[in-house]
Amino acid sequence: MKYTAYAVEDFLTEDSFLNYCLENDQEAVLFWENIKNTHPELEERILKARTLFYLLAVKVDPLEKEQELDRLKMAIDQLEESSVVIPSRIQETPTYNAPTRKLWFNTRRSWISIAATFLVTIGIYAILNKKDYETTIPTAIETSNGILIKTAYNERKTITLSDGSKVTINGLTELKLDPNFNGKNRMIWLNGEAYFDVAKNKEKPFIVITGKTTTTALGTSFKINNYSRRKETSVMLNTGKVSVGTIVNNHVKEELVLSPGEQVDISSGPDKLVKTMFNRQKIADWYNRNLVFSKASLQEIKSLLKETYGIEIIAKNAPKNPIAFTGKFYDKGLTEVLSAIGFSNHFTYVIIGDRVELSFQE
Repeated sequence: MKYTAYAVEDFLTEDSFLNYCLENDQEAVLFWENIKNTHPELEERILKARTLFYLLAVKVDPLEKEQELDRLKMAIDQLEESSVVIPSRIQETPTYNAPTRKLWFNTRRSWISIAATFLVTIGIYAILNKKDYETTIPTAIETSNGILIKTAYNERKTITLSDGSKVTINGLTELKLDPNFNGKNRMIWLNGEAYFDVAKNKEKPFIVITGKTTTTALGTSFKINNYSRRKETSVMLNTGKVSVGTIVNNHVKEELVLSPGEQVDISSGPDKLVKTMFNRQKIADWYNRNLVFSKASLQEIKSLLKETYGIEIIAKNAPKNPIAFTGKFYDKGLTEVLSAIGFSNHFTYVIIGDRVELSFQE
């Protein structure tokens, strides 16, 4: 299939691909979705080509784009004028029919290459001149008129937003909606942990801001962990695709695109965005508060309780014997789980805000 040899920019020379990006031709949409499904090796290139298309369509100044396209048309016209002479000479000697097709193909490839070059030039121009066209993230302030939703310790809420998106919010979490949410934008600020099932709306990207990180989606489901008391943020993608980037001076930088089963961990260190794979069952278990321990050590218990309930667990002293706890809990509260584990492992606990202190018997 010819598309397997395509570079990213080559896709933009196909009318059907442009219609696929615009989503105004159902036949084109079905065709390219089928290409992605039957040729998964092309999915990343197709995604990059769509990204480049949207960059050209949205972030480039219209006048400057028109000037670049005029230059492109002139270059193509010059090639077409030169190509007219070649077939007319060949027709005088019928035995050269094969070279005629080859020369025409080379000419066509030439103008496609020029077209691709100009498209990329426009894209590079947009990247280097972002000041007017780049996505700008407004700063959330406490005096904002947006809706603020909070959860207490060990509390969970599932809410449906005005755009139809559903959000499940973990304990000790704050969710702030922009005053123009579902009007001019779909922008949310998160401090804590939440699972998002986003309603599709290609005109209004769904943007979640977590400190210096932004996660952008059109229609997908993902989980974010971003408690302000911790140094790291993680984004786990369940379905669809999202773009995760860092915010520098209210502009989105260093973006990574996630596929289902991928997560990105963001820290303040030199490697800010680190992408890895994860088992999507972890999201289902978190969502349903399913905890399964199999000869779990104290560190494993602390880690799973932290993921599920959003709390830090600190042992004030060490246990006499190594812990190897086995048990299952389905949709149970933190106190019930801690009491069961503590009974068999001889510790008491005290909950102080978002922290649990364990005291093992001497």
